Amino acid sequence: MKRLPPSRIRRARTALGLDDPRLLGLLGLFWLATAVHILLHLTRRVVDVPRNRLFDLATEGGYGEHFFQTLTGWCALLLVLIAVRTREWVWLAWAGFVLYLFADDYLTLHERMGVWIAEHAPAGLVSDHIGEALWLLGVGLVMLVAVAIAYRFSSADVRRTMLIVAALFALLALFGVGVDIIHSLLDELPFSDALFIALEDGGEIAVMSLIVVYLVSLAFPERAFLPAETAQPK
Repeated sequence: MKRLPPSRIRRARTALGLDDPRLLGLLGLFWLATAVHILLHLTRRVVDVPRNRLFDLATEGGYGEHFFQTLTGWCALLLVLIAVRTREWVWLAWAGFVLYLFADDYLTLHERMGVWIAEHAPAGLVSDHIGEALWLLGVGLVMLVAVAIAYRFSSADVRRTMLIVAALFALLALFGVGVDIIHSLLDELPFSDALFIALEDGGEIAVMSLIVVYLVSLAFPERAFLPAETAQPK
């Protein structure tokens, strides 16, 4: 596999606010917690340890789901804070979208709508997984239109930042929708259910962690993370 040039990696770190070691450390803690959730999910599926079903990432109301919901709630609060701090109210459109994600995860909306779509589609044409993907794609399309309108009336600086946020949420959708579709196609393979759930749910938690850390860098400018004696004057 071809490695990315170091300069490109540095630019990506800078763009995501990860030049600050504290933010990088925060992301590391989030990803360590994510790895623990994935590991415990897999060991429960393979060797039934731990036996508590709440460690299974597919369990409604499980530990992994609560972790993701907590991150999503923080994400919405940070977006509102960014809107208030910058007086760029377009961030409220993103906050509304994230609040929908929170409600969707808490109320299992896309699972319910996936079943409804599968039941009302021609027999055997659409599975529950495909129905869920179609519902999420529809919601994503509505969000895309709202963000496009907000993007049109934003300043140049906000546009650049919004592109990064949009790319991160596209990555979130890749795990939430793309992996789910592949899962539905390969569901009969040995251990595929455990592995795909680990990839889908674990990937969603990892990406949402990155989104939260990036939004922290926007909500609290670099000066807020520097000791007073090293902060540069404006």
